[in-house]
Amino acid sequence: MNRDDLFRLFEVTADGAYVVGEDQRLLFLNSAGSRLLGCEQEDVTGRPCYEVIVGGDYEGHTFCRRDCPTIQSVRRGKCIPNYDVLSRTSDGRDLWLNVSVIAVPDPEGTGKLAVHLFRDITSRRKAELLAQQTIATVSQYAPGSQEGAVTDAYPAPLPLLTRRELEVLRLVASGMRDAQISESLGIRPTTVRNHVEHILGKLGVHSRLEAVVFAAQHRLV
Repeated sequence: MNRDDLFRLFEVTADGAYVVGEDQRLLFLNSAGSRLLGCEQEDVTGRPCYEVIVGGDYEGHTFCRRDCPTIQSVRRGKCIPNYDVLSRTSDGRDLWLNVSVIAVPDPEGTGKLAVHLFRDITSRRKAELLAQQTIATVSQYAPGSQEGAVTDAYPAPLPLLTRRELEVLRLVASGMRDAQISESLGIRPTTVRNHVEHILGKLGVHSRLEAVVFAAQHRLV
């Protein structure tokens, strides 16, 4: 197998894909990646990957850079967990990407190639931020959050949620939809909906938003 054969394998994936050598020069960008990033392969081939992706972390620090942690791990033959980066596309859009990296032997050399598979998670990230802001806001009104607030001497016991129900509740609070929760926990979407119904019943609320607010007030998430 030569490089062209390898690159063709990643042309048929729905994920964006780009391949760089150990020098971080971009060798290949598939069609899905071109659409996501708003650039053509011929315009970016040979450029440093960090100039194309321009990725940052959750705190706004530059992640994609010369000798980044990803390429160092590739050079050392270490496994690389998937990660999220905030990328600035060529047409000026901010795009959150989840990236998985596979290190493969370079068919035309002695080093390795870093295959980056990436997908758009911008909507999920916005939902997470909204959920975090909601939780931060309602947490201000949680028992004990205000000085001098009058509280019951004997507060009512909290509803007893199962471990799985707590997991589902935390994912709901993070902004995930049923299909995403199903995939994350490895359970059927109908099972997710059943858990949500049980959670609403136990908490005595009528909507997911009310459940998130209740959970934040009582420090369940």
